[in-house]
Amino acid sequence: MNYLPQLTENEVRYICSVIPLQDSIYYFQRNPKEFAKIMPGFRATSMKNQAQVSALLFRCRNQYFISSFIERHISNWLSQIQEHIAKMMEDGDSKELALLHTLPFCFFVDNVGLFFKLINEEYSEEYIALLSAAVTATKEASVQQDKLQEELKAKESEIRRLQAELDSAKSDLERTGTKLNERNTEFKVLKRSLADLEKLKSTVQNDKEMIVALEAKIQVREETINGLRNELAEAKNSSQQLEAQIRAELEKQHAAKTSEQQAALKPKCPSDIEEFKDYLGYNLENIGVSTDSEYCALLKEHLSKILFQGIPIVVNRGVGTTLMKCIANALIGQSNVKTLAFSKDLSIDDVDSFLSSAGRVVCLDNFIGNCNETELLSLFDDHRDKVIFLTVAYDRTIHYVSGEFLRYCQYLNLNRIAALSANAELTEDPSTVEEVEFEFQGISQDNRYSSLLREMLGEFGFLQSLIEQKCTAISDEQDLCRMLAFDVLPYCVDVLQIAPYNTSERLIKYAGDAGRCSYKNLFKGWFAR
Repeated sequence: MNYLPQLTENEVRYICSVIPLQDSIYYFQRNPKEFAKIMPGFRATSMKNQAQVSALLFRCRNQYFISSFIERHISNWLSQIQEHIAKMMEDGDSKELALLHTLPFCFFVDNVGLFFKLINEEYSEEYIALLSAAVTATKEASVQQDKLQEELKAKESEIRRLQAELDSAKSDLERTGTKLNERNTEFKVLKRSLADLEKLKSTVQNDKEMIVALEAKIQVREETINGLRNELAEAKNSSQQLEAQIRAELEKQHAAKTSEQQAALKPKCPSDIEEFKDYLGYNLENIGVSTDSEYCALLKEHLSKILFQGIPIVVNRGVGTTLMKCIANALIGQSNVKTLAFSKDLSIDDVDSFLSSAGRVVCLDNFIGNCNETELLSLFDDHRDKVIFLTVAYDRTIHYVSGEFLRYCQYLNLNRIAALSANAELTEDPSTVEEVEFEFQGISQDNRYSSLLREMLGEFGFLQSLIEQKCTAISDEQDLCRMLAFDVLPYCVDVLQIAPYNTSERLIKYAGDAGRCSYKNLFKGWFAR
């Protein structure tokens, strides 16, 4: 596999800087002709500076002689690292602990993100930053432990030296004792000689003083040895405490990260949905939606049902911009919604990074019809805590996307509400609503209204899988009416471009002139022309 084309210049420069100097020189010596081409007039053995060799590798990275050398090192490193990680995991370590037991001692210790990039594993910037900090801390702890080991060896060497001196002092003491005995014998022999008596006394006195001095020296050496032993015990204790602290911190960070990742996958909704609907109503009224209009209460009810399911909402850009401002202002206290417009230069990682940092309510504009929708769907599963809007310039665009796509999204059409299309300025005071994890209420059982919707959707030509999904959301007539008003009927007109009242006899019976539907005048005014 070719790794270099995937890397930035700084990443290639980093790889070149960590290739061991002796490996490079050995490679140059084995290939003198190729080396002469890139460094004419020089011998491989003259390259004795790591910075010089790293610069040479980086400068000639596009030449096969150098690129193959770098690629081989990258491949070998990755293979060795992954084998070691696999062995750690086989021995019982989690993947995170296996990484922490491996990365601090490999060539990617100062660039953990590059390692994940080379093995095609994607993680968030926060995760990589956290892991990098842990790797650095582990590396520093290892260095400190090595330093303590060096100090320990030095202390033990000092103890052995002092022990040798102690043994020597004891030998001196024994020799001195022997000499003292000899002097005593001489004293007995020479005491008859008065002339030598004073000399013998002086010798004995000196020997006694020497013994006292040696005993004092022995005492000092023994105290020194005891002190060194205490220092050694303290050093071992400090090393154990440091290891325990590092292990506890890593486990704490891992637990916190795991908790954050699990929480991020769960959708959220207002703890008091009626409070949210009130605030939303104030914002809609502020931009010109009449609270007395036939559709206002139905719209608030529909929005409160679909916004917090943890799936993206497909809406026309013309009305979506104003709608998003109202929702954000009512929910999180700010009307500005961050938007990412489609560009061919964007990668799925760029979209993931945007969703991770953009806030509670976000918008992806013009992605439908221009990108691989299946990649987006898998990405949305990792951001179910967001209210994500997918805006389109033309509703007809959705007709050219697979019908299965709408099983994983919520279609919303408010094109017939003039106040949302007017791009009015929102001046309503912001509000913040407390939210909790969304609890799924279960699938609605079949009832007369879901059966009625099933018949209509069949006449409109909807996919059977989509029909069944929409019917599970119908528990009463209010659910049926909001689904018809803001989803099914405008989808027929604006996406399928069919006349619903000319297509479905069941719709005419329910919402025609003689129908019992309380919103039939609204439906006919919007969709029967």
